[in-house]
Order: sequence, then C-alpha cells, then structure tokens
Amino acid sequence: MNKFWKPRATALAISIILLVALLAVAAAGCGGNTPSSAARDMVQMLSDRQFGEAYDSFSSASPVREIQREDFISQMEASLPDGTTISEFSVTEEKIDGDKATVAWKAKVKMPNEDEQDLDDSFSAVKEDDTWMIEQ
Repeated sequence: MNKFWKPRATALAISIILLVALLAVAAAGCGGNTPSSAARDMVQMLSDRQFGEAYDSFSSASPVREIQREDFISQMEASLPDGTTISEFSVTEEKIDGDKATVAWKAKVKMPNEDEQDLDDSFSAVKEDDTWMIEQ
C-alpha cells in the first residue's frame, strides 16, 4: 500500500468499526419489546417531561385513559416540576404471565428544592397488538 492509500484505509477501517459499534449499541438499547423496556421507556419519558408521549404509552384499558390527555399532561407538569430528575433507573424484577406482566423497578428522584429520594415502584403491563404497554 502506498502512502496515499494507507491513511484512507485506516480511516475507512475506523469508520467501519464505529458503525458496527453504533449498530450494536442501538440494537442493545432497543432490547426488543419487553415489559421491562416499556417500563424503562415510561420512566425516561417522564424524566424527559414528554408527558403526552407517556400518556400514549398507557394501554387502552389503563385507568389513566379515563382522564383526557391534556388533563394528564397538566397533572404531570404539576407533580413533576421543571428541574425534576429521575436517575439510576433499574428493573429489580420482571414477572410475565401470558399477556400480562409486572415490572418492579427503582430509581432516584430529585425535585427542585428537595432532597433526592429513593423510589421503589412497579408497573403493570399488558401486551396489545404484540406491544407491551403500561397499564398502571
């Protein structure tokens, strides 16, 4: 290989390695559609203040659907004020029974002007059209 092609070959090899690594991370991040991934997505949407998207992620039979989307968003904006952070999310247990599941999880929540709190909670999930949705 001459001096002209060697740097280009090295740059191409690095680009291919980075592309493969990026695809691997993307595939791992998707994790398939599982009750745990639905719970993780829900907590992430709440943390990112994407309350409309969070509402849309509840199952059609969820008690949350008894209120209007706009009312849910208003309630969440009041409950999780701007500056609230949710960190260190982890699933502690996932139990699947057919098209129903329970996901236990924990995280740390920091609200403005308050101490950080440990949160242990769980979501019920149901499978609708081959997609796991949060029920409550």
